[in-house]
Amino acid sequence: MKKSLGWAYLFFALSLFGLFGLHTIYLGKPLKGIFFLLATWAGLWALTQVLVLPSPSIPLVIGLALPKLYQNFVLTIPSPSLPLVSGLLALPILGVWWWIDLLTLPRQTRKANRTPR
Repeated sequence: MKKSLGWAYLFFALSLFGLFGLHTIYLGKPLKGIFFLLATWAGLWALTQVLVLPSPSIPLVIGLALPKLYQNFVLTIPSPSLPLVSGLLALPILGVWWWIDLLTLPRQTRKANRTPR
C-alpha cells in the first residue's frame, strides 16, 4: 500500500510531534517507533525524578502558572542510577532525532513507497 506524506505528518503531529513514533510505525519501521516510545517514557520519567513540582496538582500548576512555571520547579539531585542516567541521556538524543525525522519525513515516505512489500 502506498504511503502518504500527509498521513505521515498527521501521525507525527498526533503522536506528540513524533515522540511516540506513530509516523515511523506507519512508514514500516515498527522497531524505530517502539524505540521512540520507550525513550520518550524513559526520558520523561527521569525528568520527573530530577524536577519536582511542589504542588500535587501538576495540570493545575501548568495551566495557571505557565509564565511562572520555572519558579515552581525544585531541583533535586537523586542518587544516580542506570535508569535515571539513561533516561536523561535519551532526551537530547530524542531531540536531535526528532528534528532529523521532521526534516527527512518526505524522503522517508518516498523510501517506504519504493520498498517492496
